Amino acid sequence: MVVEFLGTGTSHGIPVVGCSCPVCHSQDPKDQRYRASLLIRGNTGECCVIDTGPEFRLQAIRAGIQHLDAVFLTHAHADHLHGLDDVRPLSVHTPLNVFGNRPTIHELTERFSYIFRETQIGGGKPRIIPTILDPEWPEHKQQHTTEDPEASVSIGGLRFTPLPVYHGRLHILGWLVEEAGRRCAYLTDVSQIPKETLLLLAQLDILIIGALRKLPHPTHFSFDQALDIINLVRPRQAYLTHLCHDYFHTAIFEYLLEQGFSQNYVAPAYDGLRLMLEPLSERHGTTAGV
Repeated sequence: MVVEFLGTGTSHGIPVVGCSCPVCHSQDPKDQRYRASLLIRGNTGECCVIDTGPEFRLQAIRAGIQHLDAVFLTHAHADHLHGLDDVRPLSVHTPLNVFGNRPTIHELTERFSYIFRETQIGGGKPRIIPTILDPEWPEHKQQHTTEDPEASVSIGGLRFTPLPVYHGRLHILGWLVEEAGRRCAYLTDVSQIPKETLLLLAQLDILIIGALRKLPHPTHFSFDQALDIINLVRPRQAYLTHLCHDYFHTAIFEYLLEQGFSQNYVAPAYDGLRLMLEPLSERHGTTAGV
């Protein structure tokens, strides 16, 4: 399994339109961030993305995406959804399943209503199949099981399990991706994680978690809150994403070192970063930055 960061920025992206701050004028390519999105390639050619933000076309070209097997959505905010139309050339021959929870799929069908109604010939539309994958929330049931077959979907050898998390008051999804014994979790735009979801984050090879900035925010983890989760979950490696323009990439590295985190353990992600997780039967450990 290869995981590639298509984008690691917050809702504005970096540089921010109209901003004259030093980070937005940085010449370091690691400070230039598209909206947050993740590409997952499976060991036998599977290709899936988590979120299709406004730069999806540019991200797909840069990553060399030739086909797409499925789209998994965390939520319906514009910076995570509004590039969906650009899956058109990837859905010409086979319709794409687009997975999300019930509120997300409802928003999708409203904002992209033209996809689902008959229109004149010409002017292509993406061919998608909106698919609700909506695990029960802890407050809505008495018992939580980690082995509910209806709460996961398999794309070839990749298994995607939705992870209930909070984005302020919103119920959104993180995603656990598994292949050949490897486990990677993607949690962006998170401000609180239910204990039932934390149980699903045991023995992770990679944890990717949103960490907006140092200062607290009502709907996003700060650096320190994300680091608290990393300390609790103890993955083999962790990466921060959905980063704003308050800090240079190098400054985030320095802050993590000040907090006692090795750069081989916790690091800020950057656009284009690739992480390889080889099957357990072939090699023990992860190789980052492939």
